Amino acid sequence: MNDIRARRRQAILNAAIDEFCRCGFERARMDAIAARAGIGKSTIYEYFPSKLALLEAVGEMMYNRIAEEVGAIMNADTPFRTKAIQYIRMLERLMDQIGEHGMALFRQEASSLRICDELAHRYLEEVWGTLRTAVMQAQEAGELRSDADPQIIVSMLIALPHPPIVRRKRLCAEDYIDMLMQGIAP
Repeated sequence: MNDIRARRRQAILNAAIDEFCRCGFERARMDAIAARAGIGKSTIYEYFPSKLALLEAVGEMMYNRIAEEVGAIMNADTPFRTKAIQYIRMLERLMDQIGEHGMALFRQEASSLRICDELAHRYLEEVWGTLRTAVMQAQEAGELRSDADPQIIVSMLIALPHPPIVRRKRLCAEDYIDMLMQGIAP
């Protein structure tokens, strides 16, 4: 794909994220997405054959960004506590970017449930695996208790409170991670 096509495709995806997160899938309008991207509506269909295909591409892009960032965080040469805090902060940034209702987009719209299921399955396999590997490495390094089940630790990380709730209550990622570490640190 040449540079112009790649930039135009990215502009469409960025505009679609905004529109989908603001309106939901069913109410999102392709002409509004085109206007946000600075192109004609028919141009979208040169890249994506349908609104559902566009939503799928948006979901794929979001998933890839998350997986890449989680990988970078968990593969960094930093203590596990730092990794866990950076992971929570990454979730906070993601929520800031797409809004509180954006994450619900893939869960609430009937026509997008298949996409949600596929992305959730991939998330559980890839991101869960990345987190599990980081936990096991921290256990081997003596940062975490060796008798703690890595699956449970990962479950706890993933199940930490929703970032907007944490911010509204003026709680911070460090408080949650420190409480978690009290239970799993040697």
